[in-house]
Amino acid sequence: MNVTIKLPEKIKEEIISITEKSNVVDGIKDLLKQELMRKKTKYLFVIKIFENKYRIKFKEFEQKIKNKKMDYETEKDYFEWDMAVTALEDIKEEIKGV
Repeated sequence: MNVTIKLPEKIKEEIISITEKSNVVDGIKDLLKQELMRKKTKYLFVIKIFENKYRIKFKEFEQKIKNKKMDYETEKDYFEWDMAVTALEDIKEEIKGV
């Protein structure tokens, strides 16, 4: 899908300057990829925190707590961990498309 966007010259110049790319399109792609990589790192960090806390991987944790009553902290951790794992999978797919 092609979309035409009219950017002010100042923004075009900044994109090229920041990314050191030869054109705006490549610069925007580079900025998108950098942002996706930043998010990927963030979610990898969140996942590592929970893996260290519970000393298991997410799938093992999910099986361990399945059909059990969880305290507030465990339930909160579960949802945050699940969100990080899901977001990481989505980001990996998005990076392939950039």
